[in-house]
Amino acid sequence: MNRGFYVLGSGMLTNNRSLSAISNNMANVNTVGYKKSKIISSTFGSLLMYNLENQQQLGTVSVIRTAVDNATIFSQGVLAGTDRTLDFAISGNGFFGVQTEEGLVYTRNGNFNLDDEGYLTLNGVGRVLGENGPIKVGTDQFEVDDDGNIKVGDTKIDKLAVYDFENYDQLIAVGNGAFMSETETPVLSDEAEIKWKTLEVSNVDSAQEITDAMLTQRSLQACAQALKSYDSNLAKAVSEIGRI
Repeated sequence: MNRGFYVLGSGMLTNNRSLSAISNNMANVNTVGYKKSKIISSTFGSLLMYNLENQQQLGTVSVIRTAVDNATIFSQGVLAGTDRTLDFAISGNGFFGVQTEEGLVYTRNGNFNLDDEGYLTLNGVGRVLGENGPIKVGTDQFEVDDDGNIKVGDTKIDKLAVYDFENYDQLIAVGNGAFMSETETPVLSDEAEIKWKTLEVSNVDSAQEITDAMLTQRSLQACAQALKSYDSNLAKAVSEIGRI
């Protein structure tokens, strides 16, 4: 019976983590470039089951179920036109590079601005990188082609750098829709197409998240109810066996 407490308790903890991830997705449904997250669960430990009479193996049963990873889903969100000069989106794989005080981070959020020195920046994060370093345009009166070349008049200022990774699973979320990697070395990509005056919206499907939240909540309630029954039966067993 004690094993039931572990199984049901672990189920409640895993469902709670899933609900937290779903809540975070819903809170960021309108966040530019946001990538949804999903809890990956797995069994932890298992027991072999035998028939006591003939010692025939019947199978295995898991001891507990636990959350093993908070995976980010990197599917592309819808591209929406804005007509704002400082808005950019990437069609295809890859990330914009942003220079921060702690180092380089990578993002799909192309809602840029200009700082006091005329550099293209992502608010609260840092300066946007081109192939020649941080991009200094000095004005919001510029043109951009599908390759990401930025021109002021007839003068090419720089080209937006698009970085890609071989393994997205190694990317670590660092907040503000940005990611970093401690193991993967990014490469400059020529395959992605830059969409000017466009933003990539969140890839969160609110209808799917609501459905997942309802299913997870029901599972959590079922675990809680079963755990309550286990506790009641154990208390009853202890008190009645004690009298015998």
